[in-house]
Amino acid sequence: MEAKSELSATSLTKLISFLLWTGLYLHLAVDSKRSPEWCSRAVTLLHGSVAACVGLAQCNVNQLTRCSLTMKLSWWQYALMFWSWGYFAFDFLWCLLYWSKSYTMLCHHLCSIIAINMYLSMENTGCTFACTIALLEVTNPLLQTRWFLRDGGYNESFLYYMVEITYLVLFLLLRGCIGTYLVYKILLSDVFGIPEKVITVSLYLVSLAFIYEIMGYVMYKYSNRIDEFKSIGGNEMGTKLSEQQEA
Repeated sequence: MEAKSELSATSLTKLISFLLWTGLYLHLAVDSKRSPEWCSRAVTLLHGSVAACVGLAQCNVNQLTRCSLTMKLSWWQYALMFWSWGYFAFDFLWCLLYWSKSYTMLCHHLCSIIAINMYLSMENTGCTFACTIALLEVTNPLLQTRWFLRDGGYNESFLYYMVEITYLVLFLLLRGCIGTYLVYKILLSDVFGIPEKVITVSLYLVSLAFIYEIMGYVMYKYSNRIDEFKSIGGNEMGTKLSEQQEA
């Protein structure tokens, strides 16, 4: 009876979290009269900002040890799991409804939901989850800020390019370099069980898919920018040579 009570309490809390995120989205959609994607991005910005800050605070980066990674869940870490589960469930359904996101994003949300369900069923994964969610979400506010700048018509501004470049560099550094190192350490560690290692690899593969998409975007956009710059520079040089010859 006690196990069933705990299970129903957990399910109820997750449902409340999902309804709160959905309610916030609907409130924005009705009150602001913005597009569905604008409202979804605003919700995502809120989740990413809070998840990154709380995750970093609860990760205890300066004191990470073999023991701290398997310490009993704190209240903040437990609350963060419910906070994120409701968001990922909401955004997963939103993506299915509007289908404006890629398969990679759907896989990311699905893996995140499965991972949180797994972490909630264990009593010693709070620090691991906090570090994971911080690593995954710390660049999210930059991504959403970039979208809002573009949506507002500032996609050619200096601020837009600074936000975009910062996001791209941090994403590749955190998920590509640091993420690879952490996955390597987790796979070699005997602290984590097979389920934790499997979900870690799954999230890592999703991150690699994002990195592949980002590299394609960078090559397409910034190689064109470089070609345009070279073309302008070549034209200016040609004009100056012509002027000198005429003189």
